[in-house]
Amino acid sequence: IVAAGALTSLVEVLRVGTAQGKSNAAFVIGELARDAATRALIVAAGALPLLVALLRTGTEEGKANAACAIAMLANDLPTHALIVESGALLPLIAFVSPSRACSNADTGKNASFALQRLAADVRSRELVEEH
Repeated sequence: IVAAGALTSLVEVLRVGTAQGKSNAAFVIGELARDAATRALIVAAGALPLLVALLRTGTEEGKANAACAIAMLANDLPTHALIVESGALLPLIAFVSPSRACSNADTGKNASFALQRLAADVRSRELVEEH
């Protein structure tokens, strides 16, 4: 999929697609991010800020898929700083906050997974603890 150039199309759907299209693109990007070599390509293609935007303003399904994709990208320590700089921490933390009732259980679960991955890095863990 990546070799065929689909990553560019997926990022474009994240940018200008319908709500369902953005959710689907985030899901596919999350699946692609399971491959270590692909994670850097996803970040380089500009998907991270678009995933964070979906995390903030998407449908519940879109938010869950964006949180999962970010969690998969967080498998790489060098990506942690980019995830934090992209503004992902506050929405991720909000999804696991007791005061936030997610209508989609996957959103909270995926956000928790992303935060656990980010906590593996000392600086990211400090930022999570600050919030």
